[in-house]
Amino acid sequence: MSFRVFGAALLLSTAAVTSNAFAADLGGDCCADLEERVSELEATTARKGNRKVSLEIYGQVNTAVMFWDNGKESNAYVVDNDISSTRFGFKGKAKISPDWSAGFKIEIETQLAASNEVDENNDDGPQQINLRKAEWYLKSKTYGQVTVGQGSFASDGASHVDLSGTNVIAQFDDLKFGEKIDPRSIMSAGGQGDYDDYTRGGSYEYNRGNRVRYDTPTIGGFVASAAWGEDDAWDVALRYATEAGAFKFAAAVAYGQFTDGTGSLSNDNVCESPAQGGECQEAEIVTGSASLIHTPTGLFVTAGAARREFDNIETLGAANEENTWWGVRAGISQKFFSLGKTALYGEYQLHENDNFRGTLGLTSEAEIIGAGIVQKIDAAAMELYLGYRHVEVDDNDPANSFDDLDVVTAGARIKF
Repeated sequence: MSFRVFGAALLLSTAAVTSNAFAADLGGDCCADLEERVSELEATTARKGNRKVSLEIYGQVNTAVMFWDNGKESNAYVVDNDISSTRFGFKGKAKISPDWSAGFKIEIETQLAASNEVDENNDDGPQQINLRKAEWYLKSKTYGQVTVGQGSFASDGASHVDLSGTNVIAQFDDLKFGEKIDPRSIMSAGGQGDYDDYTRGGSYEYNRGNRVRYDTPTIGGFVASAAWGEDDAWDVALRYATEAGAFKFAAAVAYGQFTDGTGSLSNDNVCESPAQGGECQEAEIVTGSASLIHTPTGLFVTAGAARREFDNIETLGAANEENTWWGVRAGISQKFFSLGKTALYGEYQLHENDNFRGTLGLTSEAEIIGAGIVQKIDAAAMELYLGYRHVEVDDNDPANSFDDLDVVTAGARIKF
């Protein structure tokens, strides 16, 4: 008993001496000094404004080496993949009740040498910092979600449904890689100055803008959406996803109209009349896509199509341009290696245009044939990809002639 008492007394006396020694080393004001230093660190550290709304930082980097050859010239550039550009963002949410929640998203795109902006004379293109999203939402498990601000219209993504994981390099759209390169041959008397003119802005779906959007809850695998915004544009969409036995299936269809006079929601002001200098006053779009995959084998097929009609109501003499496209992509997506799934694919797209650029009777087309591979690395949230595309464009003006374009793109997307 006396030994235990003696030991306890020794420990207490040692702690007292040690405490006094530390106090002497810090000038006798240790706690005040530490609190001051912590305050300084807090003042210079990024943190949430409150504890009620969560905060998550996310993003991705998606860059590649792009080799191209248009028959007259060939070159290789380091580019940012415009199918799914480099970006970062902030998002958060808060629970209001068991049924209701609220949240926000702010997303910023940063691009240097965008793959859809470089050409034979410029390996950089414009430096771009774009606000993709700045929106808030209210969500109910029972009644659905309302979103307000800069963000996706209802049709955004309706032509890009894919279960194979190959959209990162082979999404249905305009060419995306080298599309600003001049397709005209040295013998051509006319024609347009880049391949993008012949794909007419890609998938036609509305991208992002200032809008109000409503999405229903999922009912039997279906989600319906509607949006209105800009000056003026509206669209509706219906999406569906299901699993049946060994198959997974997903699809989307959308319809929209805009009267904002610029066509900004549908990628390009494509119905301008060369003679009149007119612009797109009104347009309507219908677009959709579907994807089916057999889970045990990984065999898949993805298809999409769209149509867009313009109405140049304020441009005297300009014909109303009509654009259509359809595409199919098929292959196998299977986990052959422990790294992650490997997807092999082949693709075909055809873009056709009537009353091309507002010129009555002028037609044009662009044909895209491609193949590639995507390898996922699950442990790094990374996708390696290699894709090839061959592009041919033409119109019905006998004075014009064009060169084919071959593009090979190898790169990676890593998410955080």
